[in-house]
Amino acid sequence: MRIKYELILWFNGFLKIIPGNIGCTLRNVFLPYKCGQNVKVWDLVHIDSPSKLNIGNNVSINRGTIINAGGNVTLGNDVLIGPNVIIYSQNHKFDRKEVPIRLQGYDRNPVLIGDNVWIASNVTILPGVSIADNVVVGANSLVSKSIDHSGVYGGSPLKLLKKF
Repeated sequence: MRIKYELILWFNGFLKIIPGNIGCTLRNVFLPYKCGQNVKVWDLVHIDSPSKLNIGNNVSINRGTIINAGGNVTLGNDVLIGPNVIIYSQNHKFDRKEVPIRLQGYDRNPVLIGDNVWIASNVTILPGVSIADNVVVGANSLVSKSIDHSGVYGGSPLKLLKKF
């Protein structure tokens, strides 16, 4: 099992450096995520547990993005993800002080991003977050709680900046 995972990491490492539309096509064909039509996963995107990533139609995931899909990540239709976004669906457990954190395993909580969502550059989305349809998340924001209503959000802590 560990060897299979290593091979997936190596294969993903080679695929993620191929630029342009050819690279996008190769990633869609060979990486084990599920995707709809017209999906662009650009070069230098790192995906942990790609088999637990579901991507809708007309989605673009920009360069430098990291997606940890260990707890499942779903991207709706017409989603734009800017460069250097971090989406995590798992976190280290740390509640037992007598056990080193590295030995406590993980908590996994799915991330769900709705339709017609733009996640701007350098946004971090934490485990368990859901983002409603028709949302814009401004650059450099931290999304630690679910967004239930459409609008423009930004900052850390995240605030509603404009209603649609």
